Amino acid sequence: MTRTTKITLGASLLALLASLVVALTANSGGAQAEAQTATPTPTRHFVTNLKGATAPFALGYNLADKASVSSLSTLPTGVQSVFWLGQKCPTPADSTFKAKVDALASNPKVFGYYLSDEPHIANCPGGPAALRSRADYIRAASGGRQKSFIVLSKIADYKPFAPASSHVDLVGLDPYPCSIANPQCDLRKIGEKVSAARAAGIPLTAIVPVYQAFGQERTTSHYYNLPTAAQAHAILTEWKRLVPSPVMDYTYGWSNQTSANPTLVDSLALQKVFATFFATGR
Repeated sequence: MTRTTKITLGASLLALLASLVVALTANSGGAQAEAQTATPTPTRHFVTNLKGATAPFALGYNLADKASVSSLSTLPTGVQSVFWLGQKCPTPADSTFKAKVDALASNPKVFGYYLSDEPHIANCPGGPAALRSRADYIRAASGGRQKSFIVLSKIADYKPFAPASSHVDLVGLDPYPCSIANPQCDLRKIGEKVSAARAAGIPLTAIVPVYQAFGQERTTSHYYNLPTAAQAHAILTEWKRLVPSPVMDYTYGWSNQTSANPTLVDSLALQKVFATFFATGR
């Protein structure tokens, strides 16, 4: 091999190596750019006690509580339901439950199912196993598209009803920090419950923040206070710090009830806080 041939081959080899480096760098940069531009799935916003109201949808709420199939058709474009199939003390999935889920499993207006509101292991020891049968059936019937959801109020219930035992997808935590005992609103309650939930095996990705938007100033048993606009903003900010990107959040609630009055419907200032937060994260 002549010296000229060696030089030519060497130059060709260097050119090939340089092109490989450029290609690898471009691919790496593209992957990094893709990772940097990827955004988490937007949080869905759930509100209860609508009683036919549509105003919350203009504030950014896109999940509504429904309990009848006929009511699903009234939901506007972009809004789904968290369908109520709940029990205080859950029972195993029976033929009636399965028939209801079968009828709704392919309905695009059903985001998930509200299966229990504040069950307590002390008086419902079979609850976790019952929820497991219900959550598993929903998952199988919908191909994993629809979610199962419960709300827990007592820390003692966190471990027995955690997803590892109950198989539910989402667990709401409802520390209500504003009360006559805490007129300035004790935000520490939020952190205490989030820490306890994670220690009990409830993953961060399964936690659903429950926002207080009610008081009891107009009820016969006044304990909770409706947050002011500033207090509500502090509640939302603290939740975001602790649970930055939940699958959904839950505002309780819109319309007045016997045990919750006033509520979000009564305060334009609160409505503005929630609408702004949902739109901007601030």
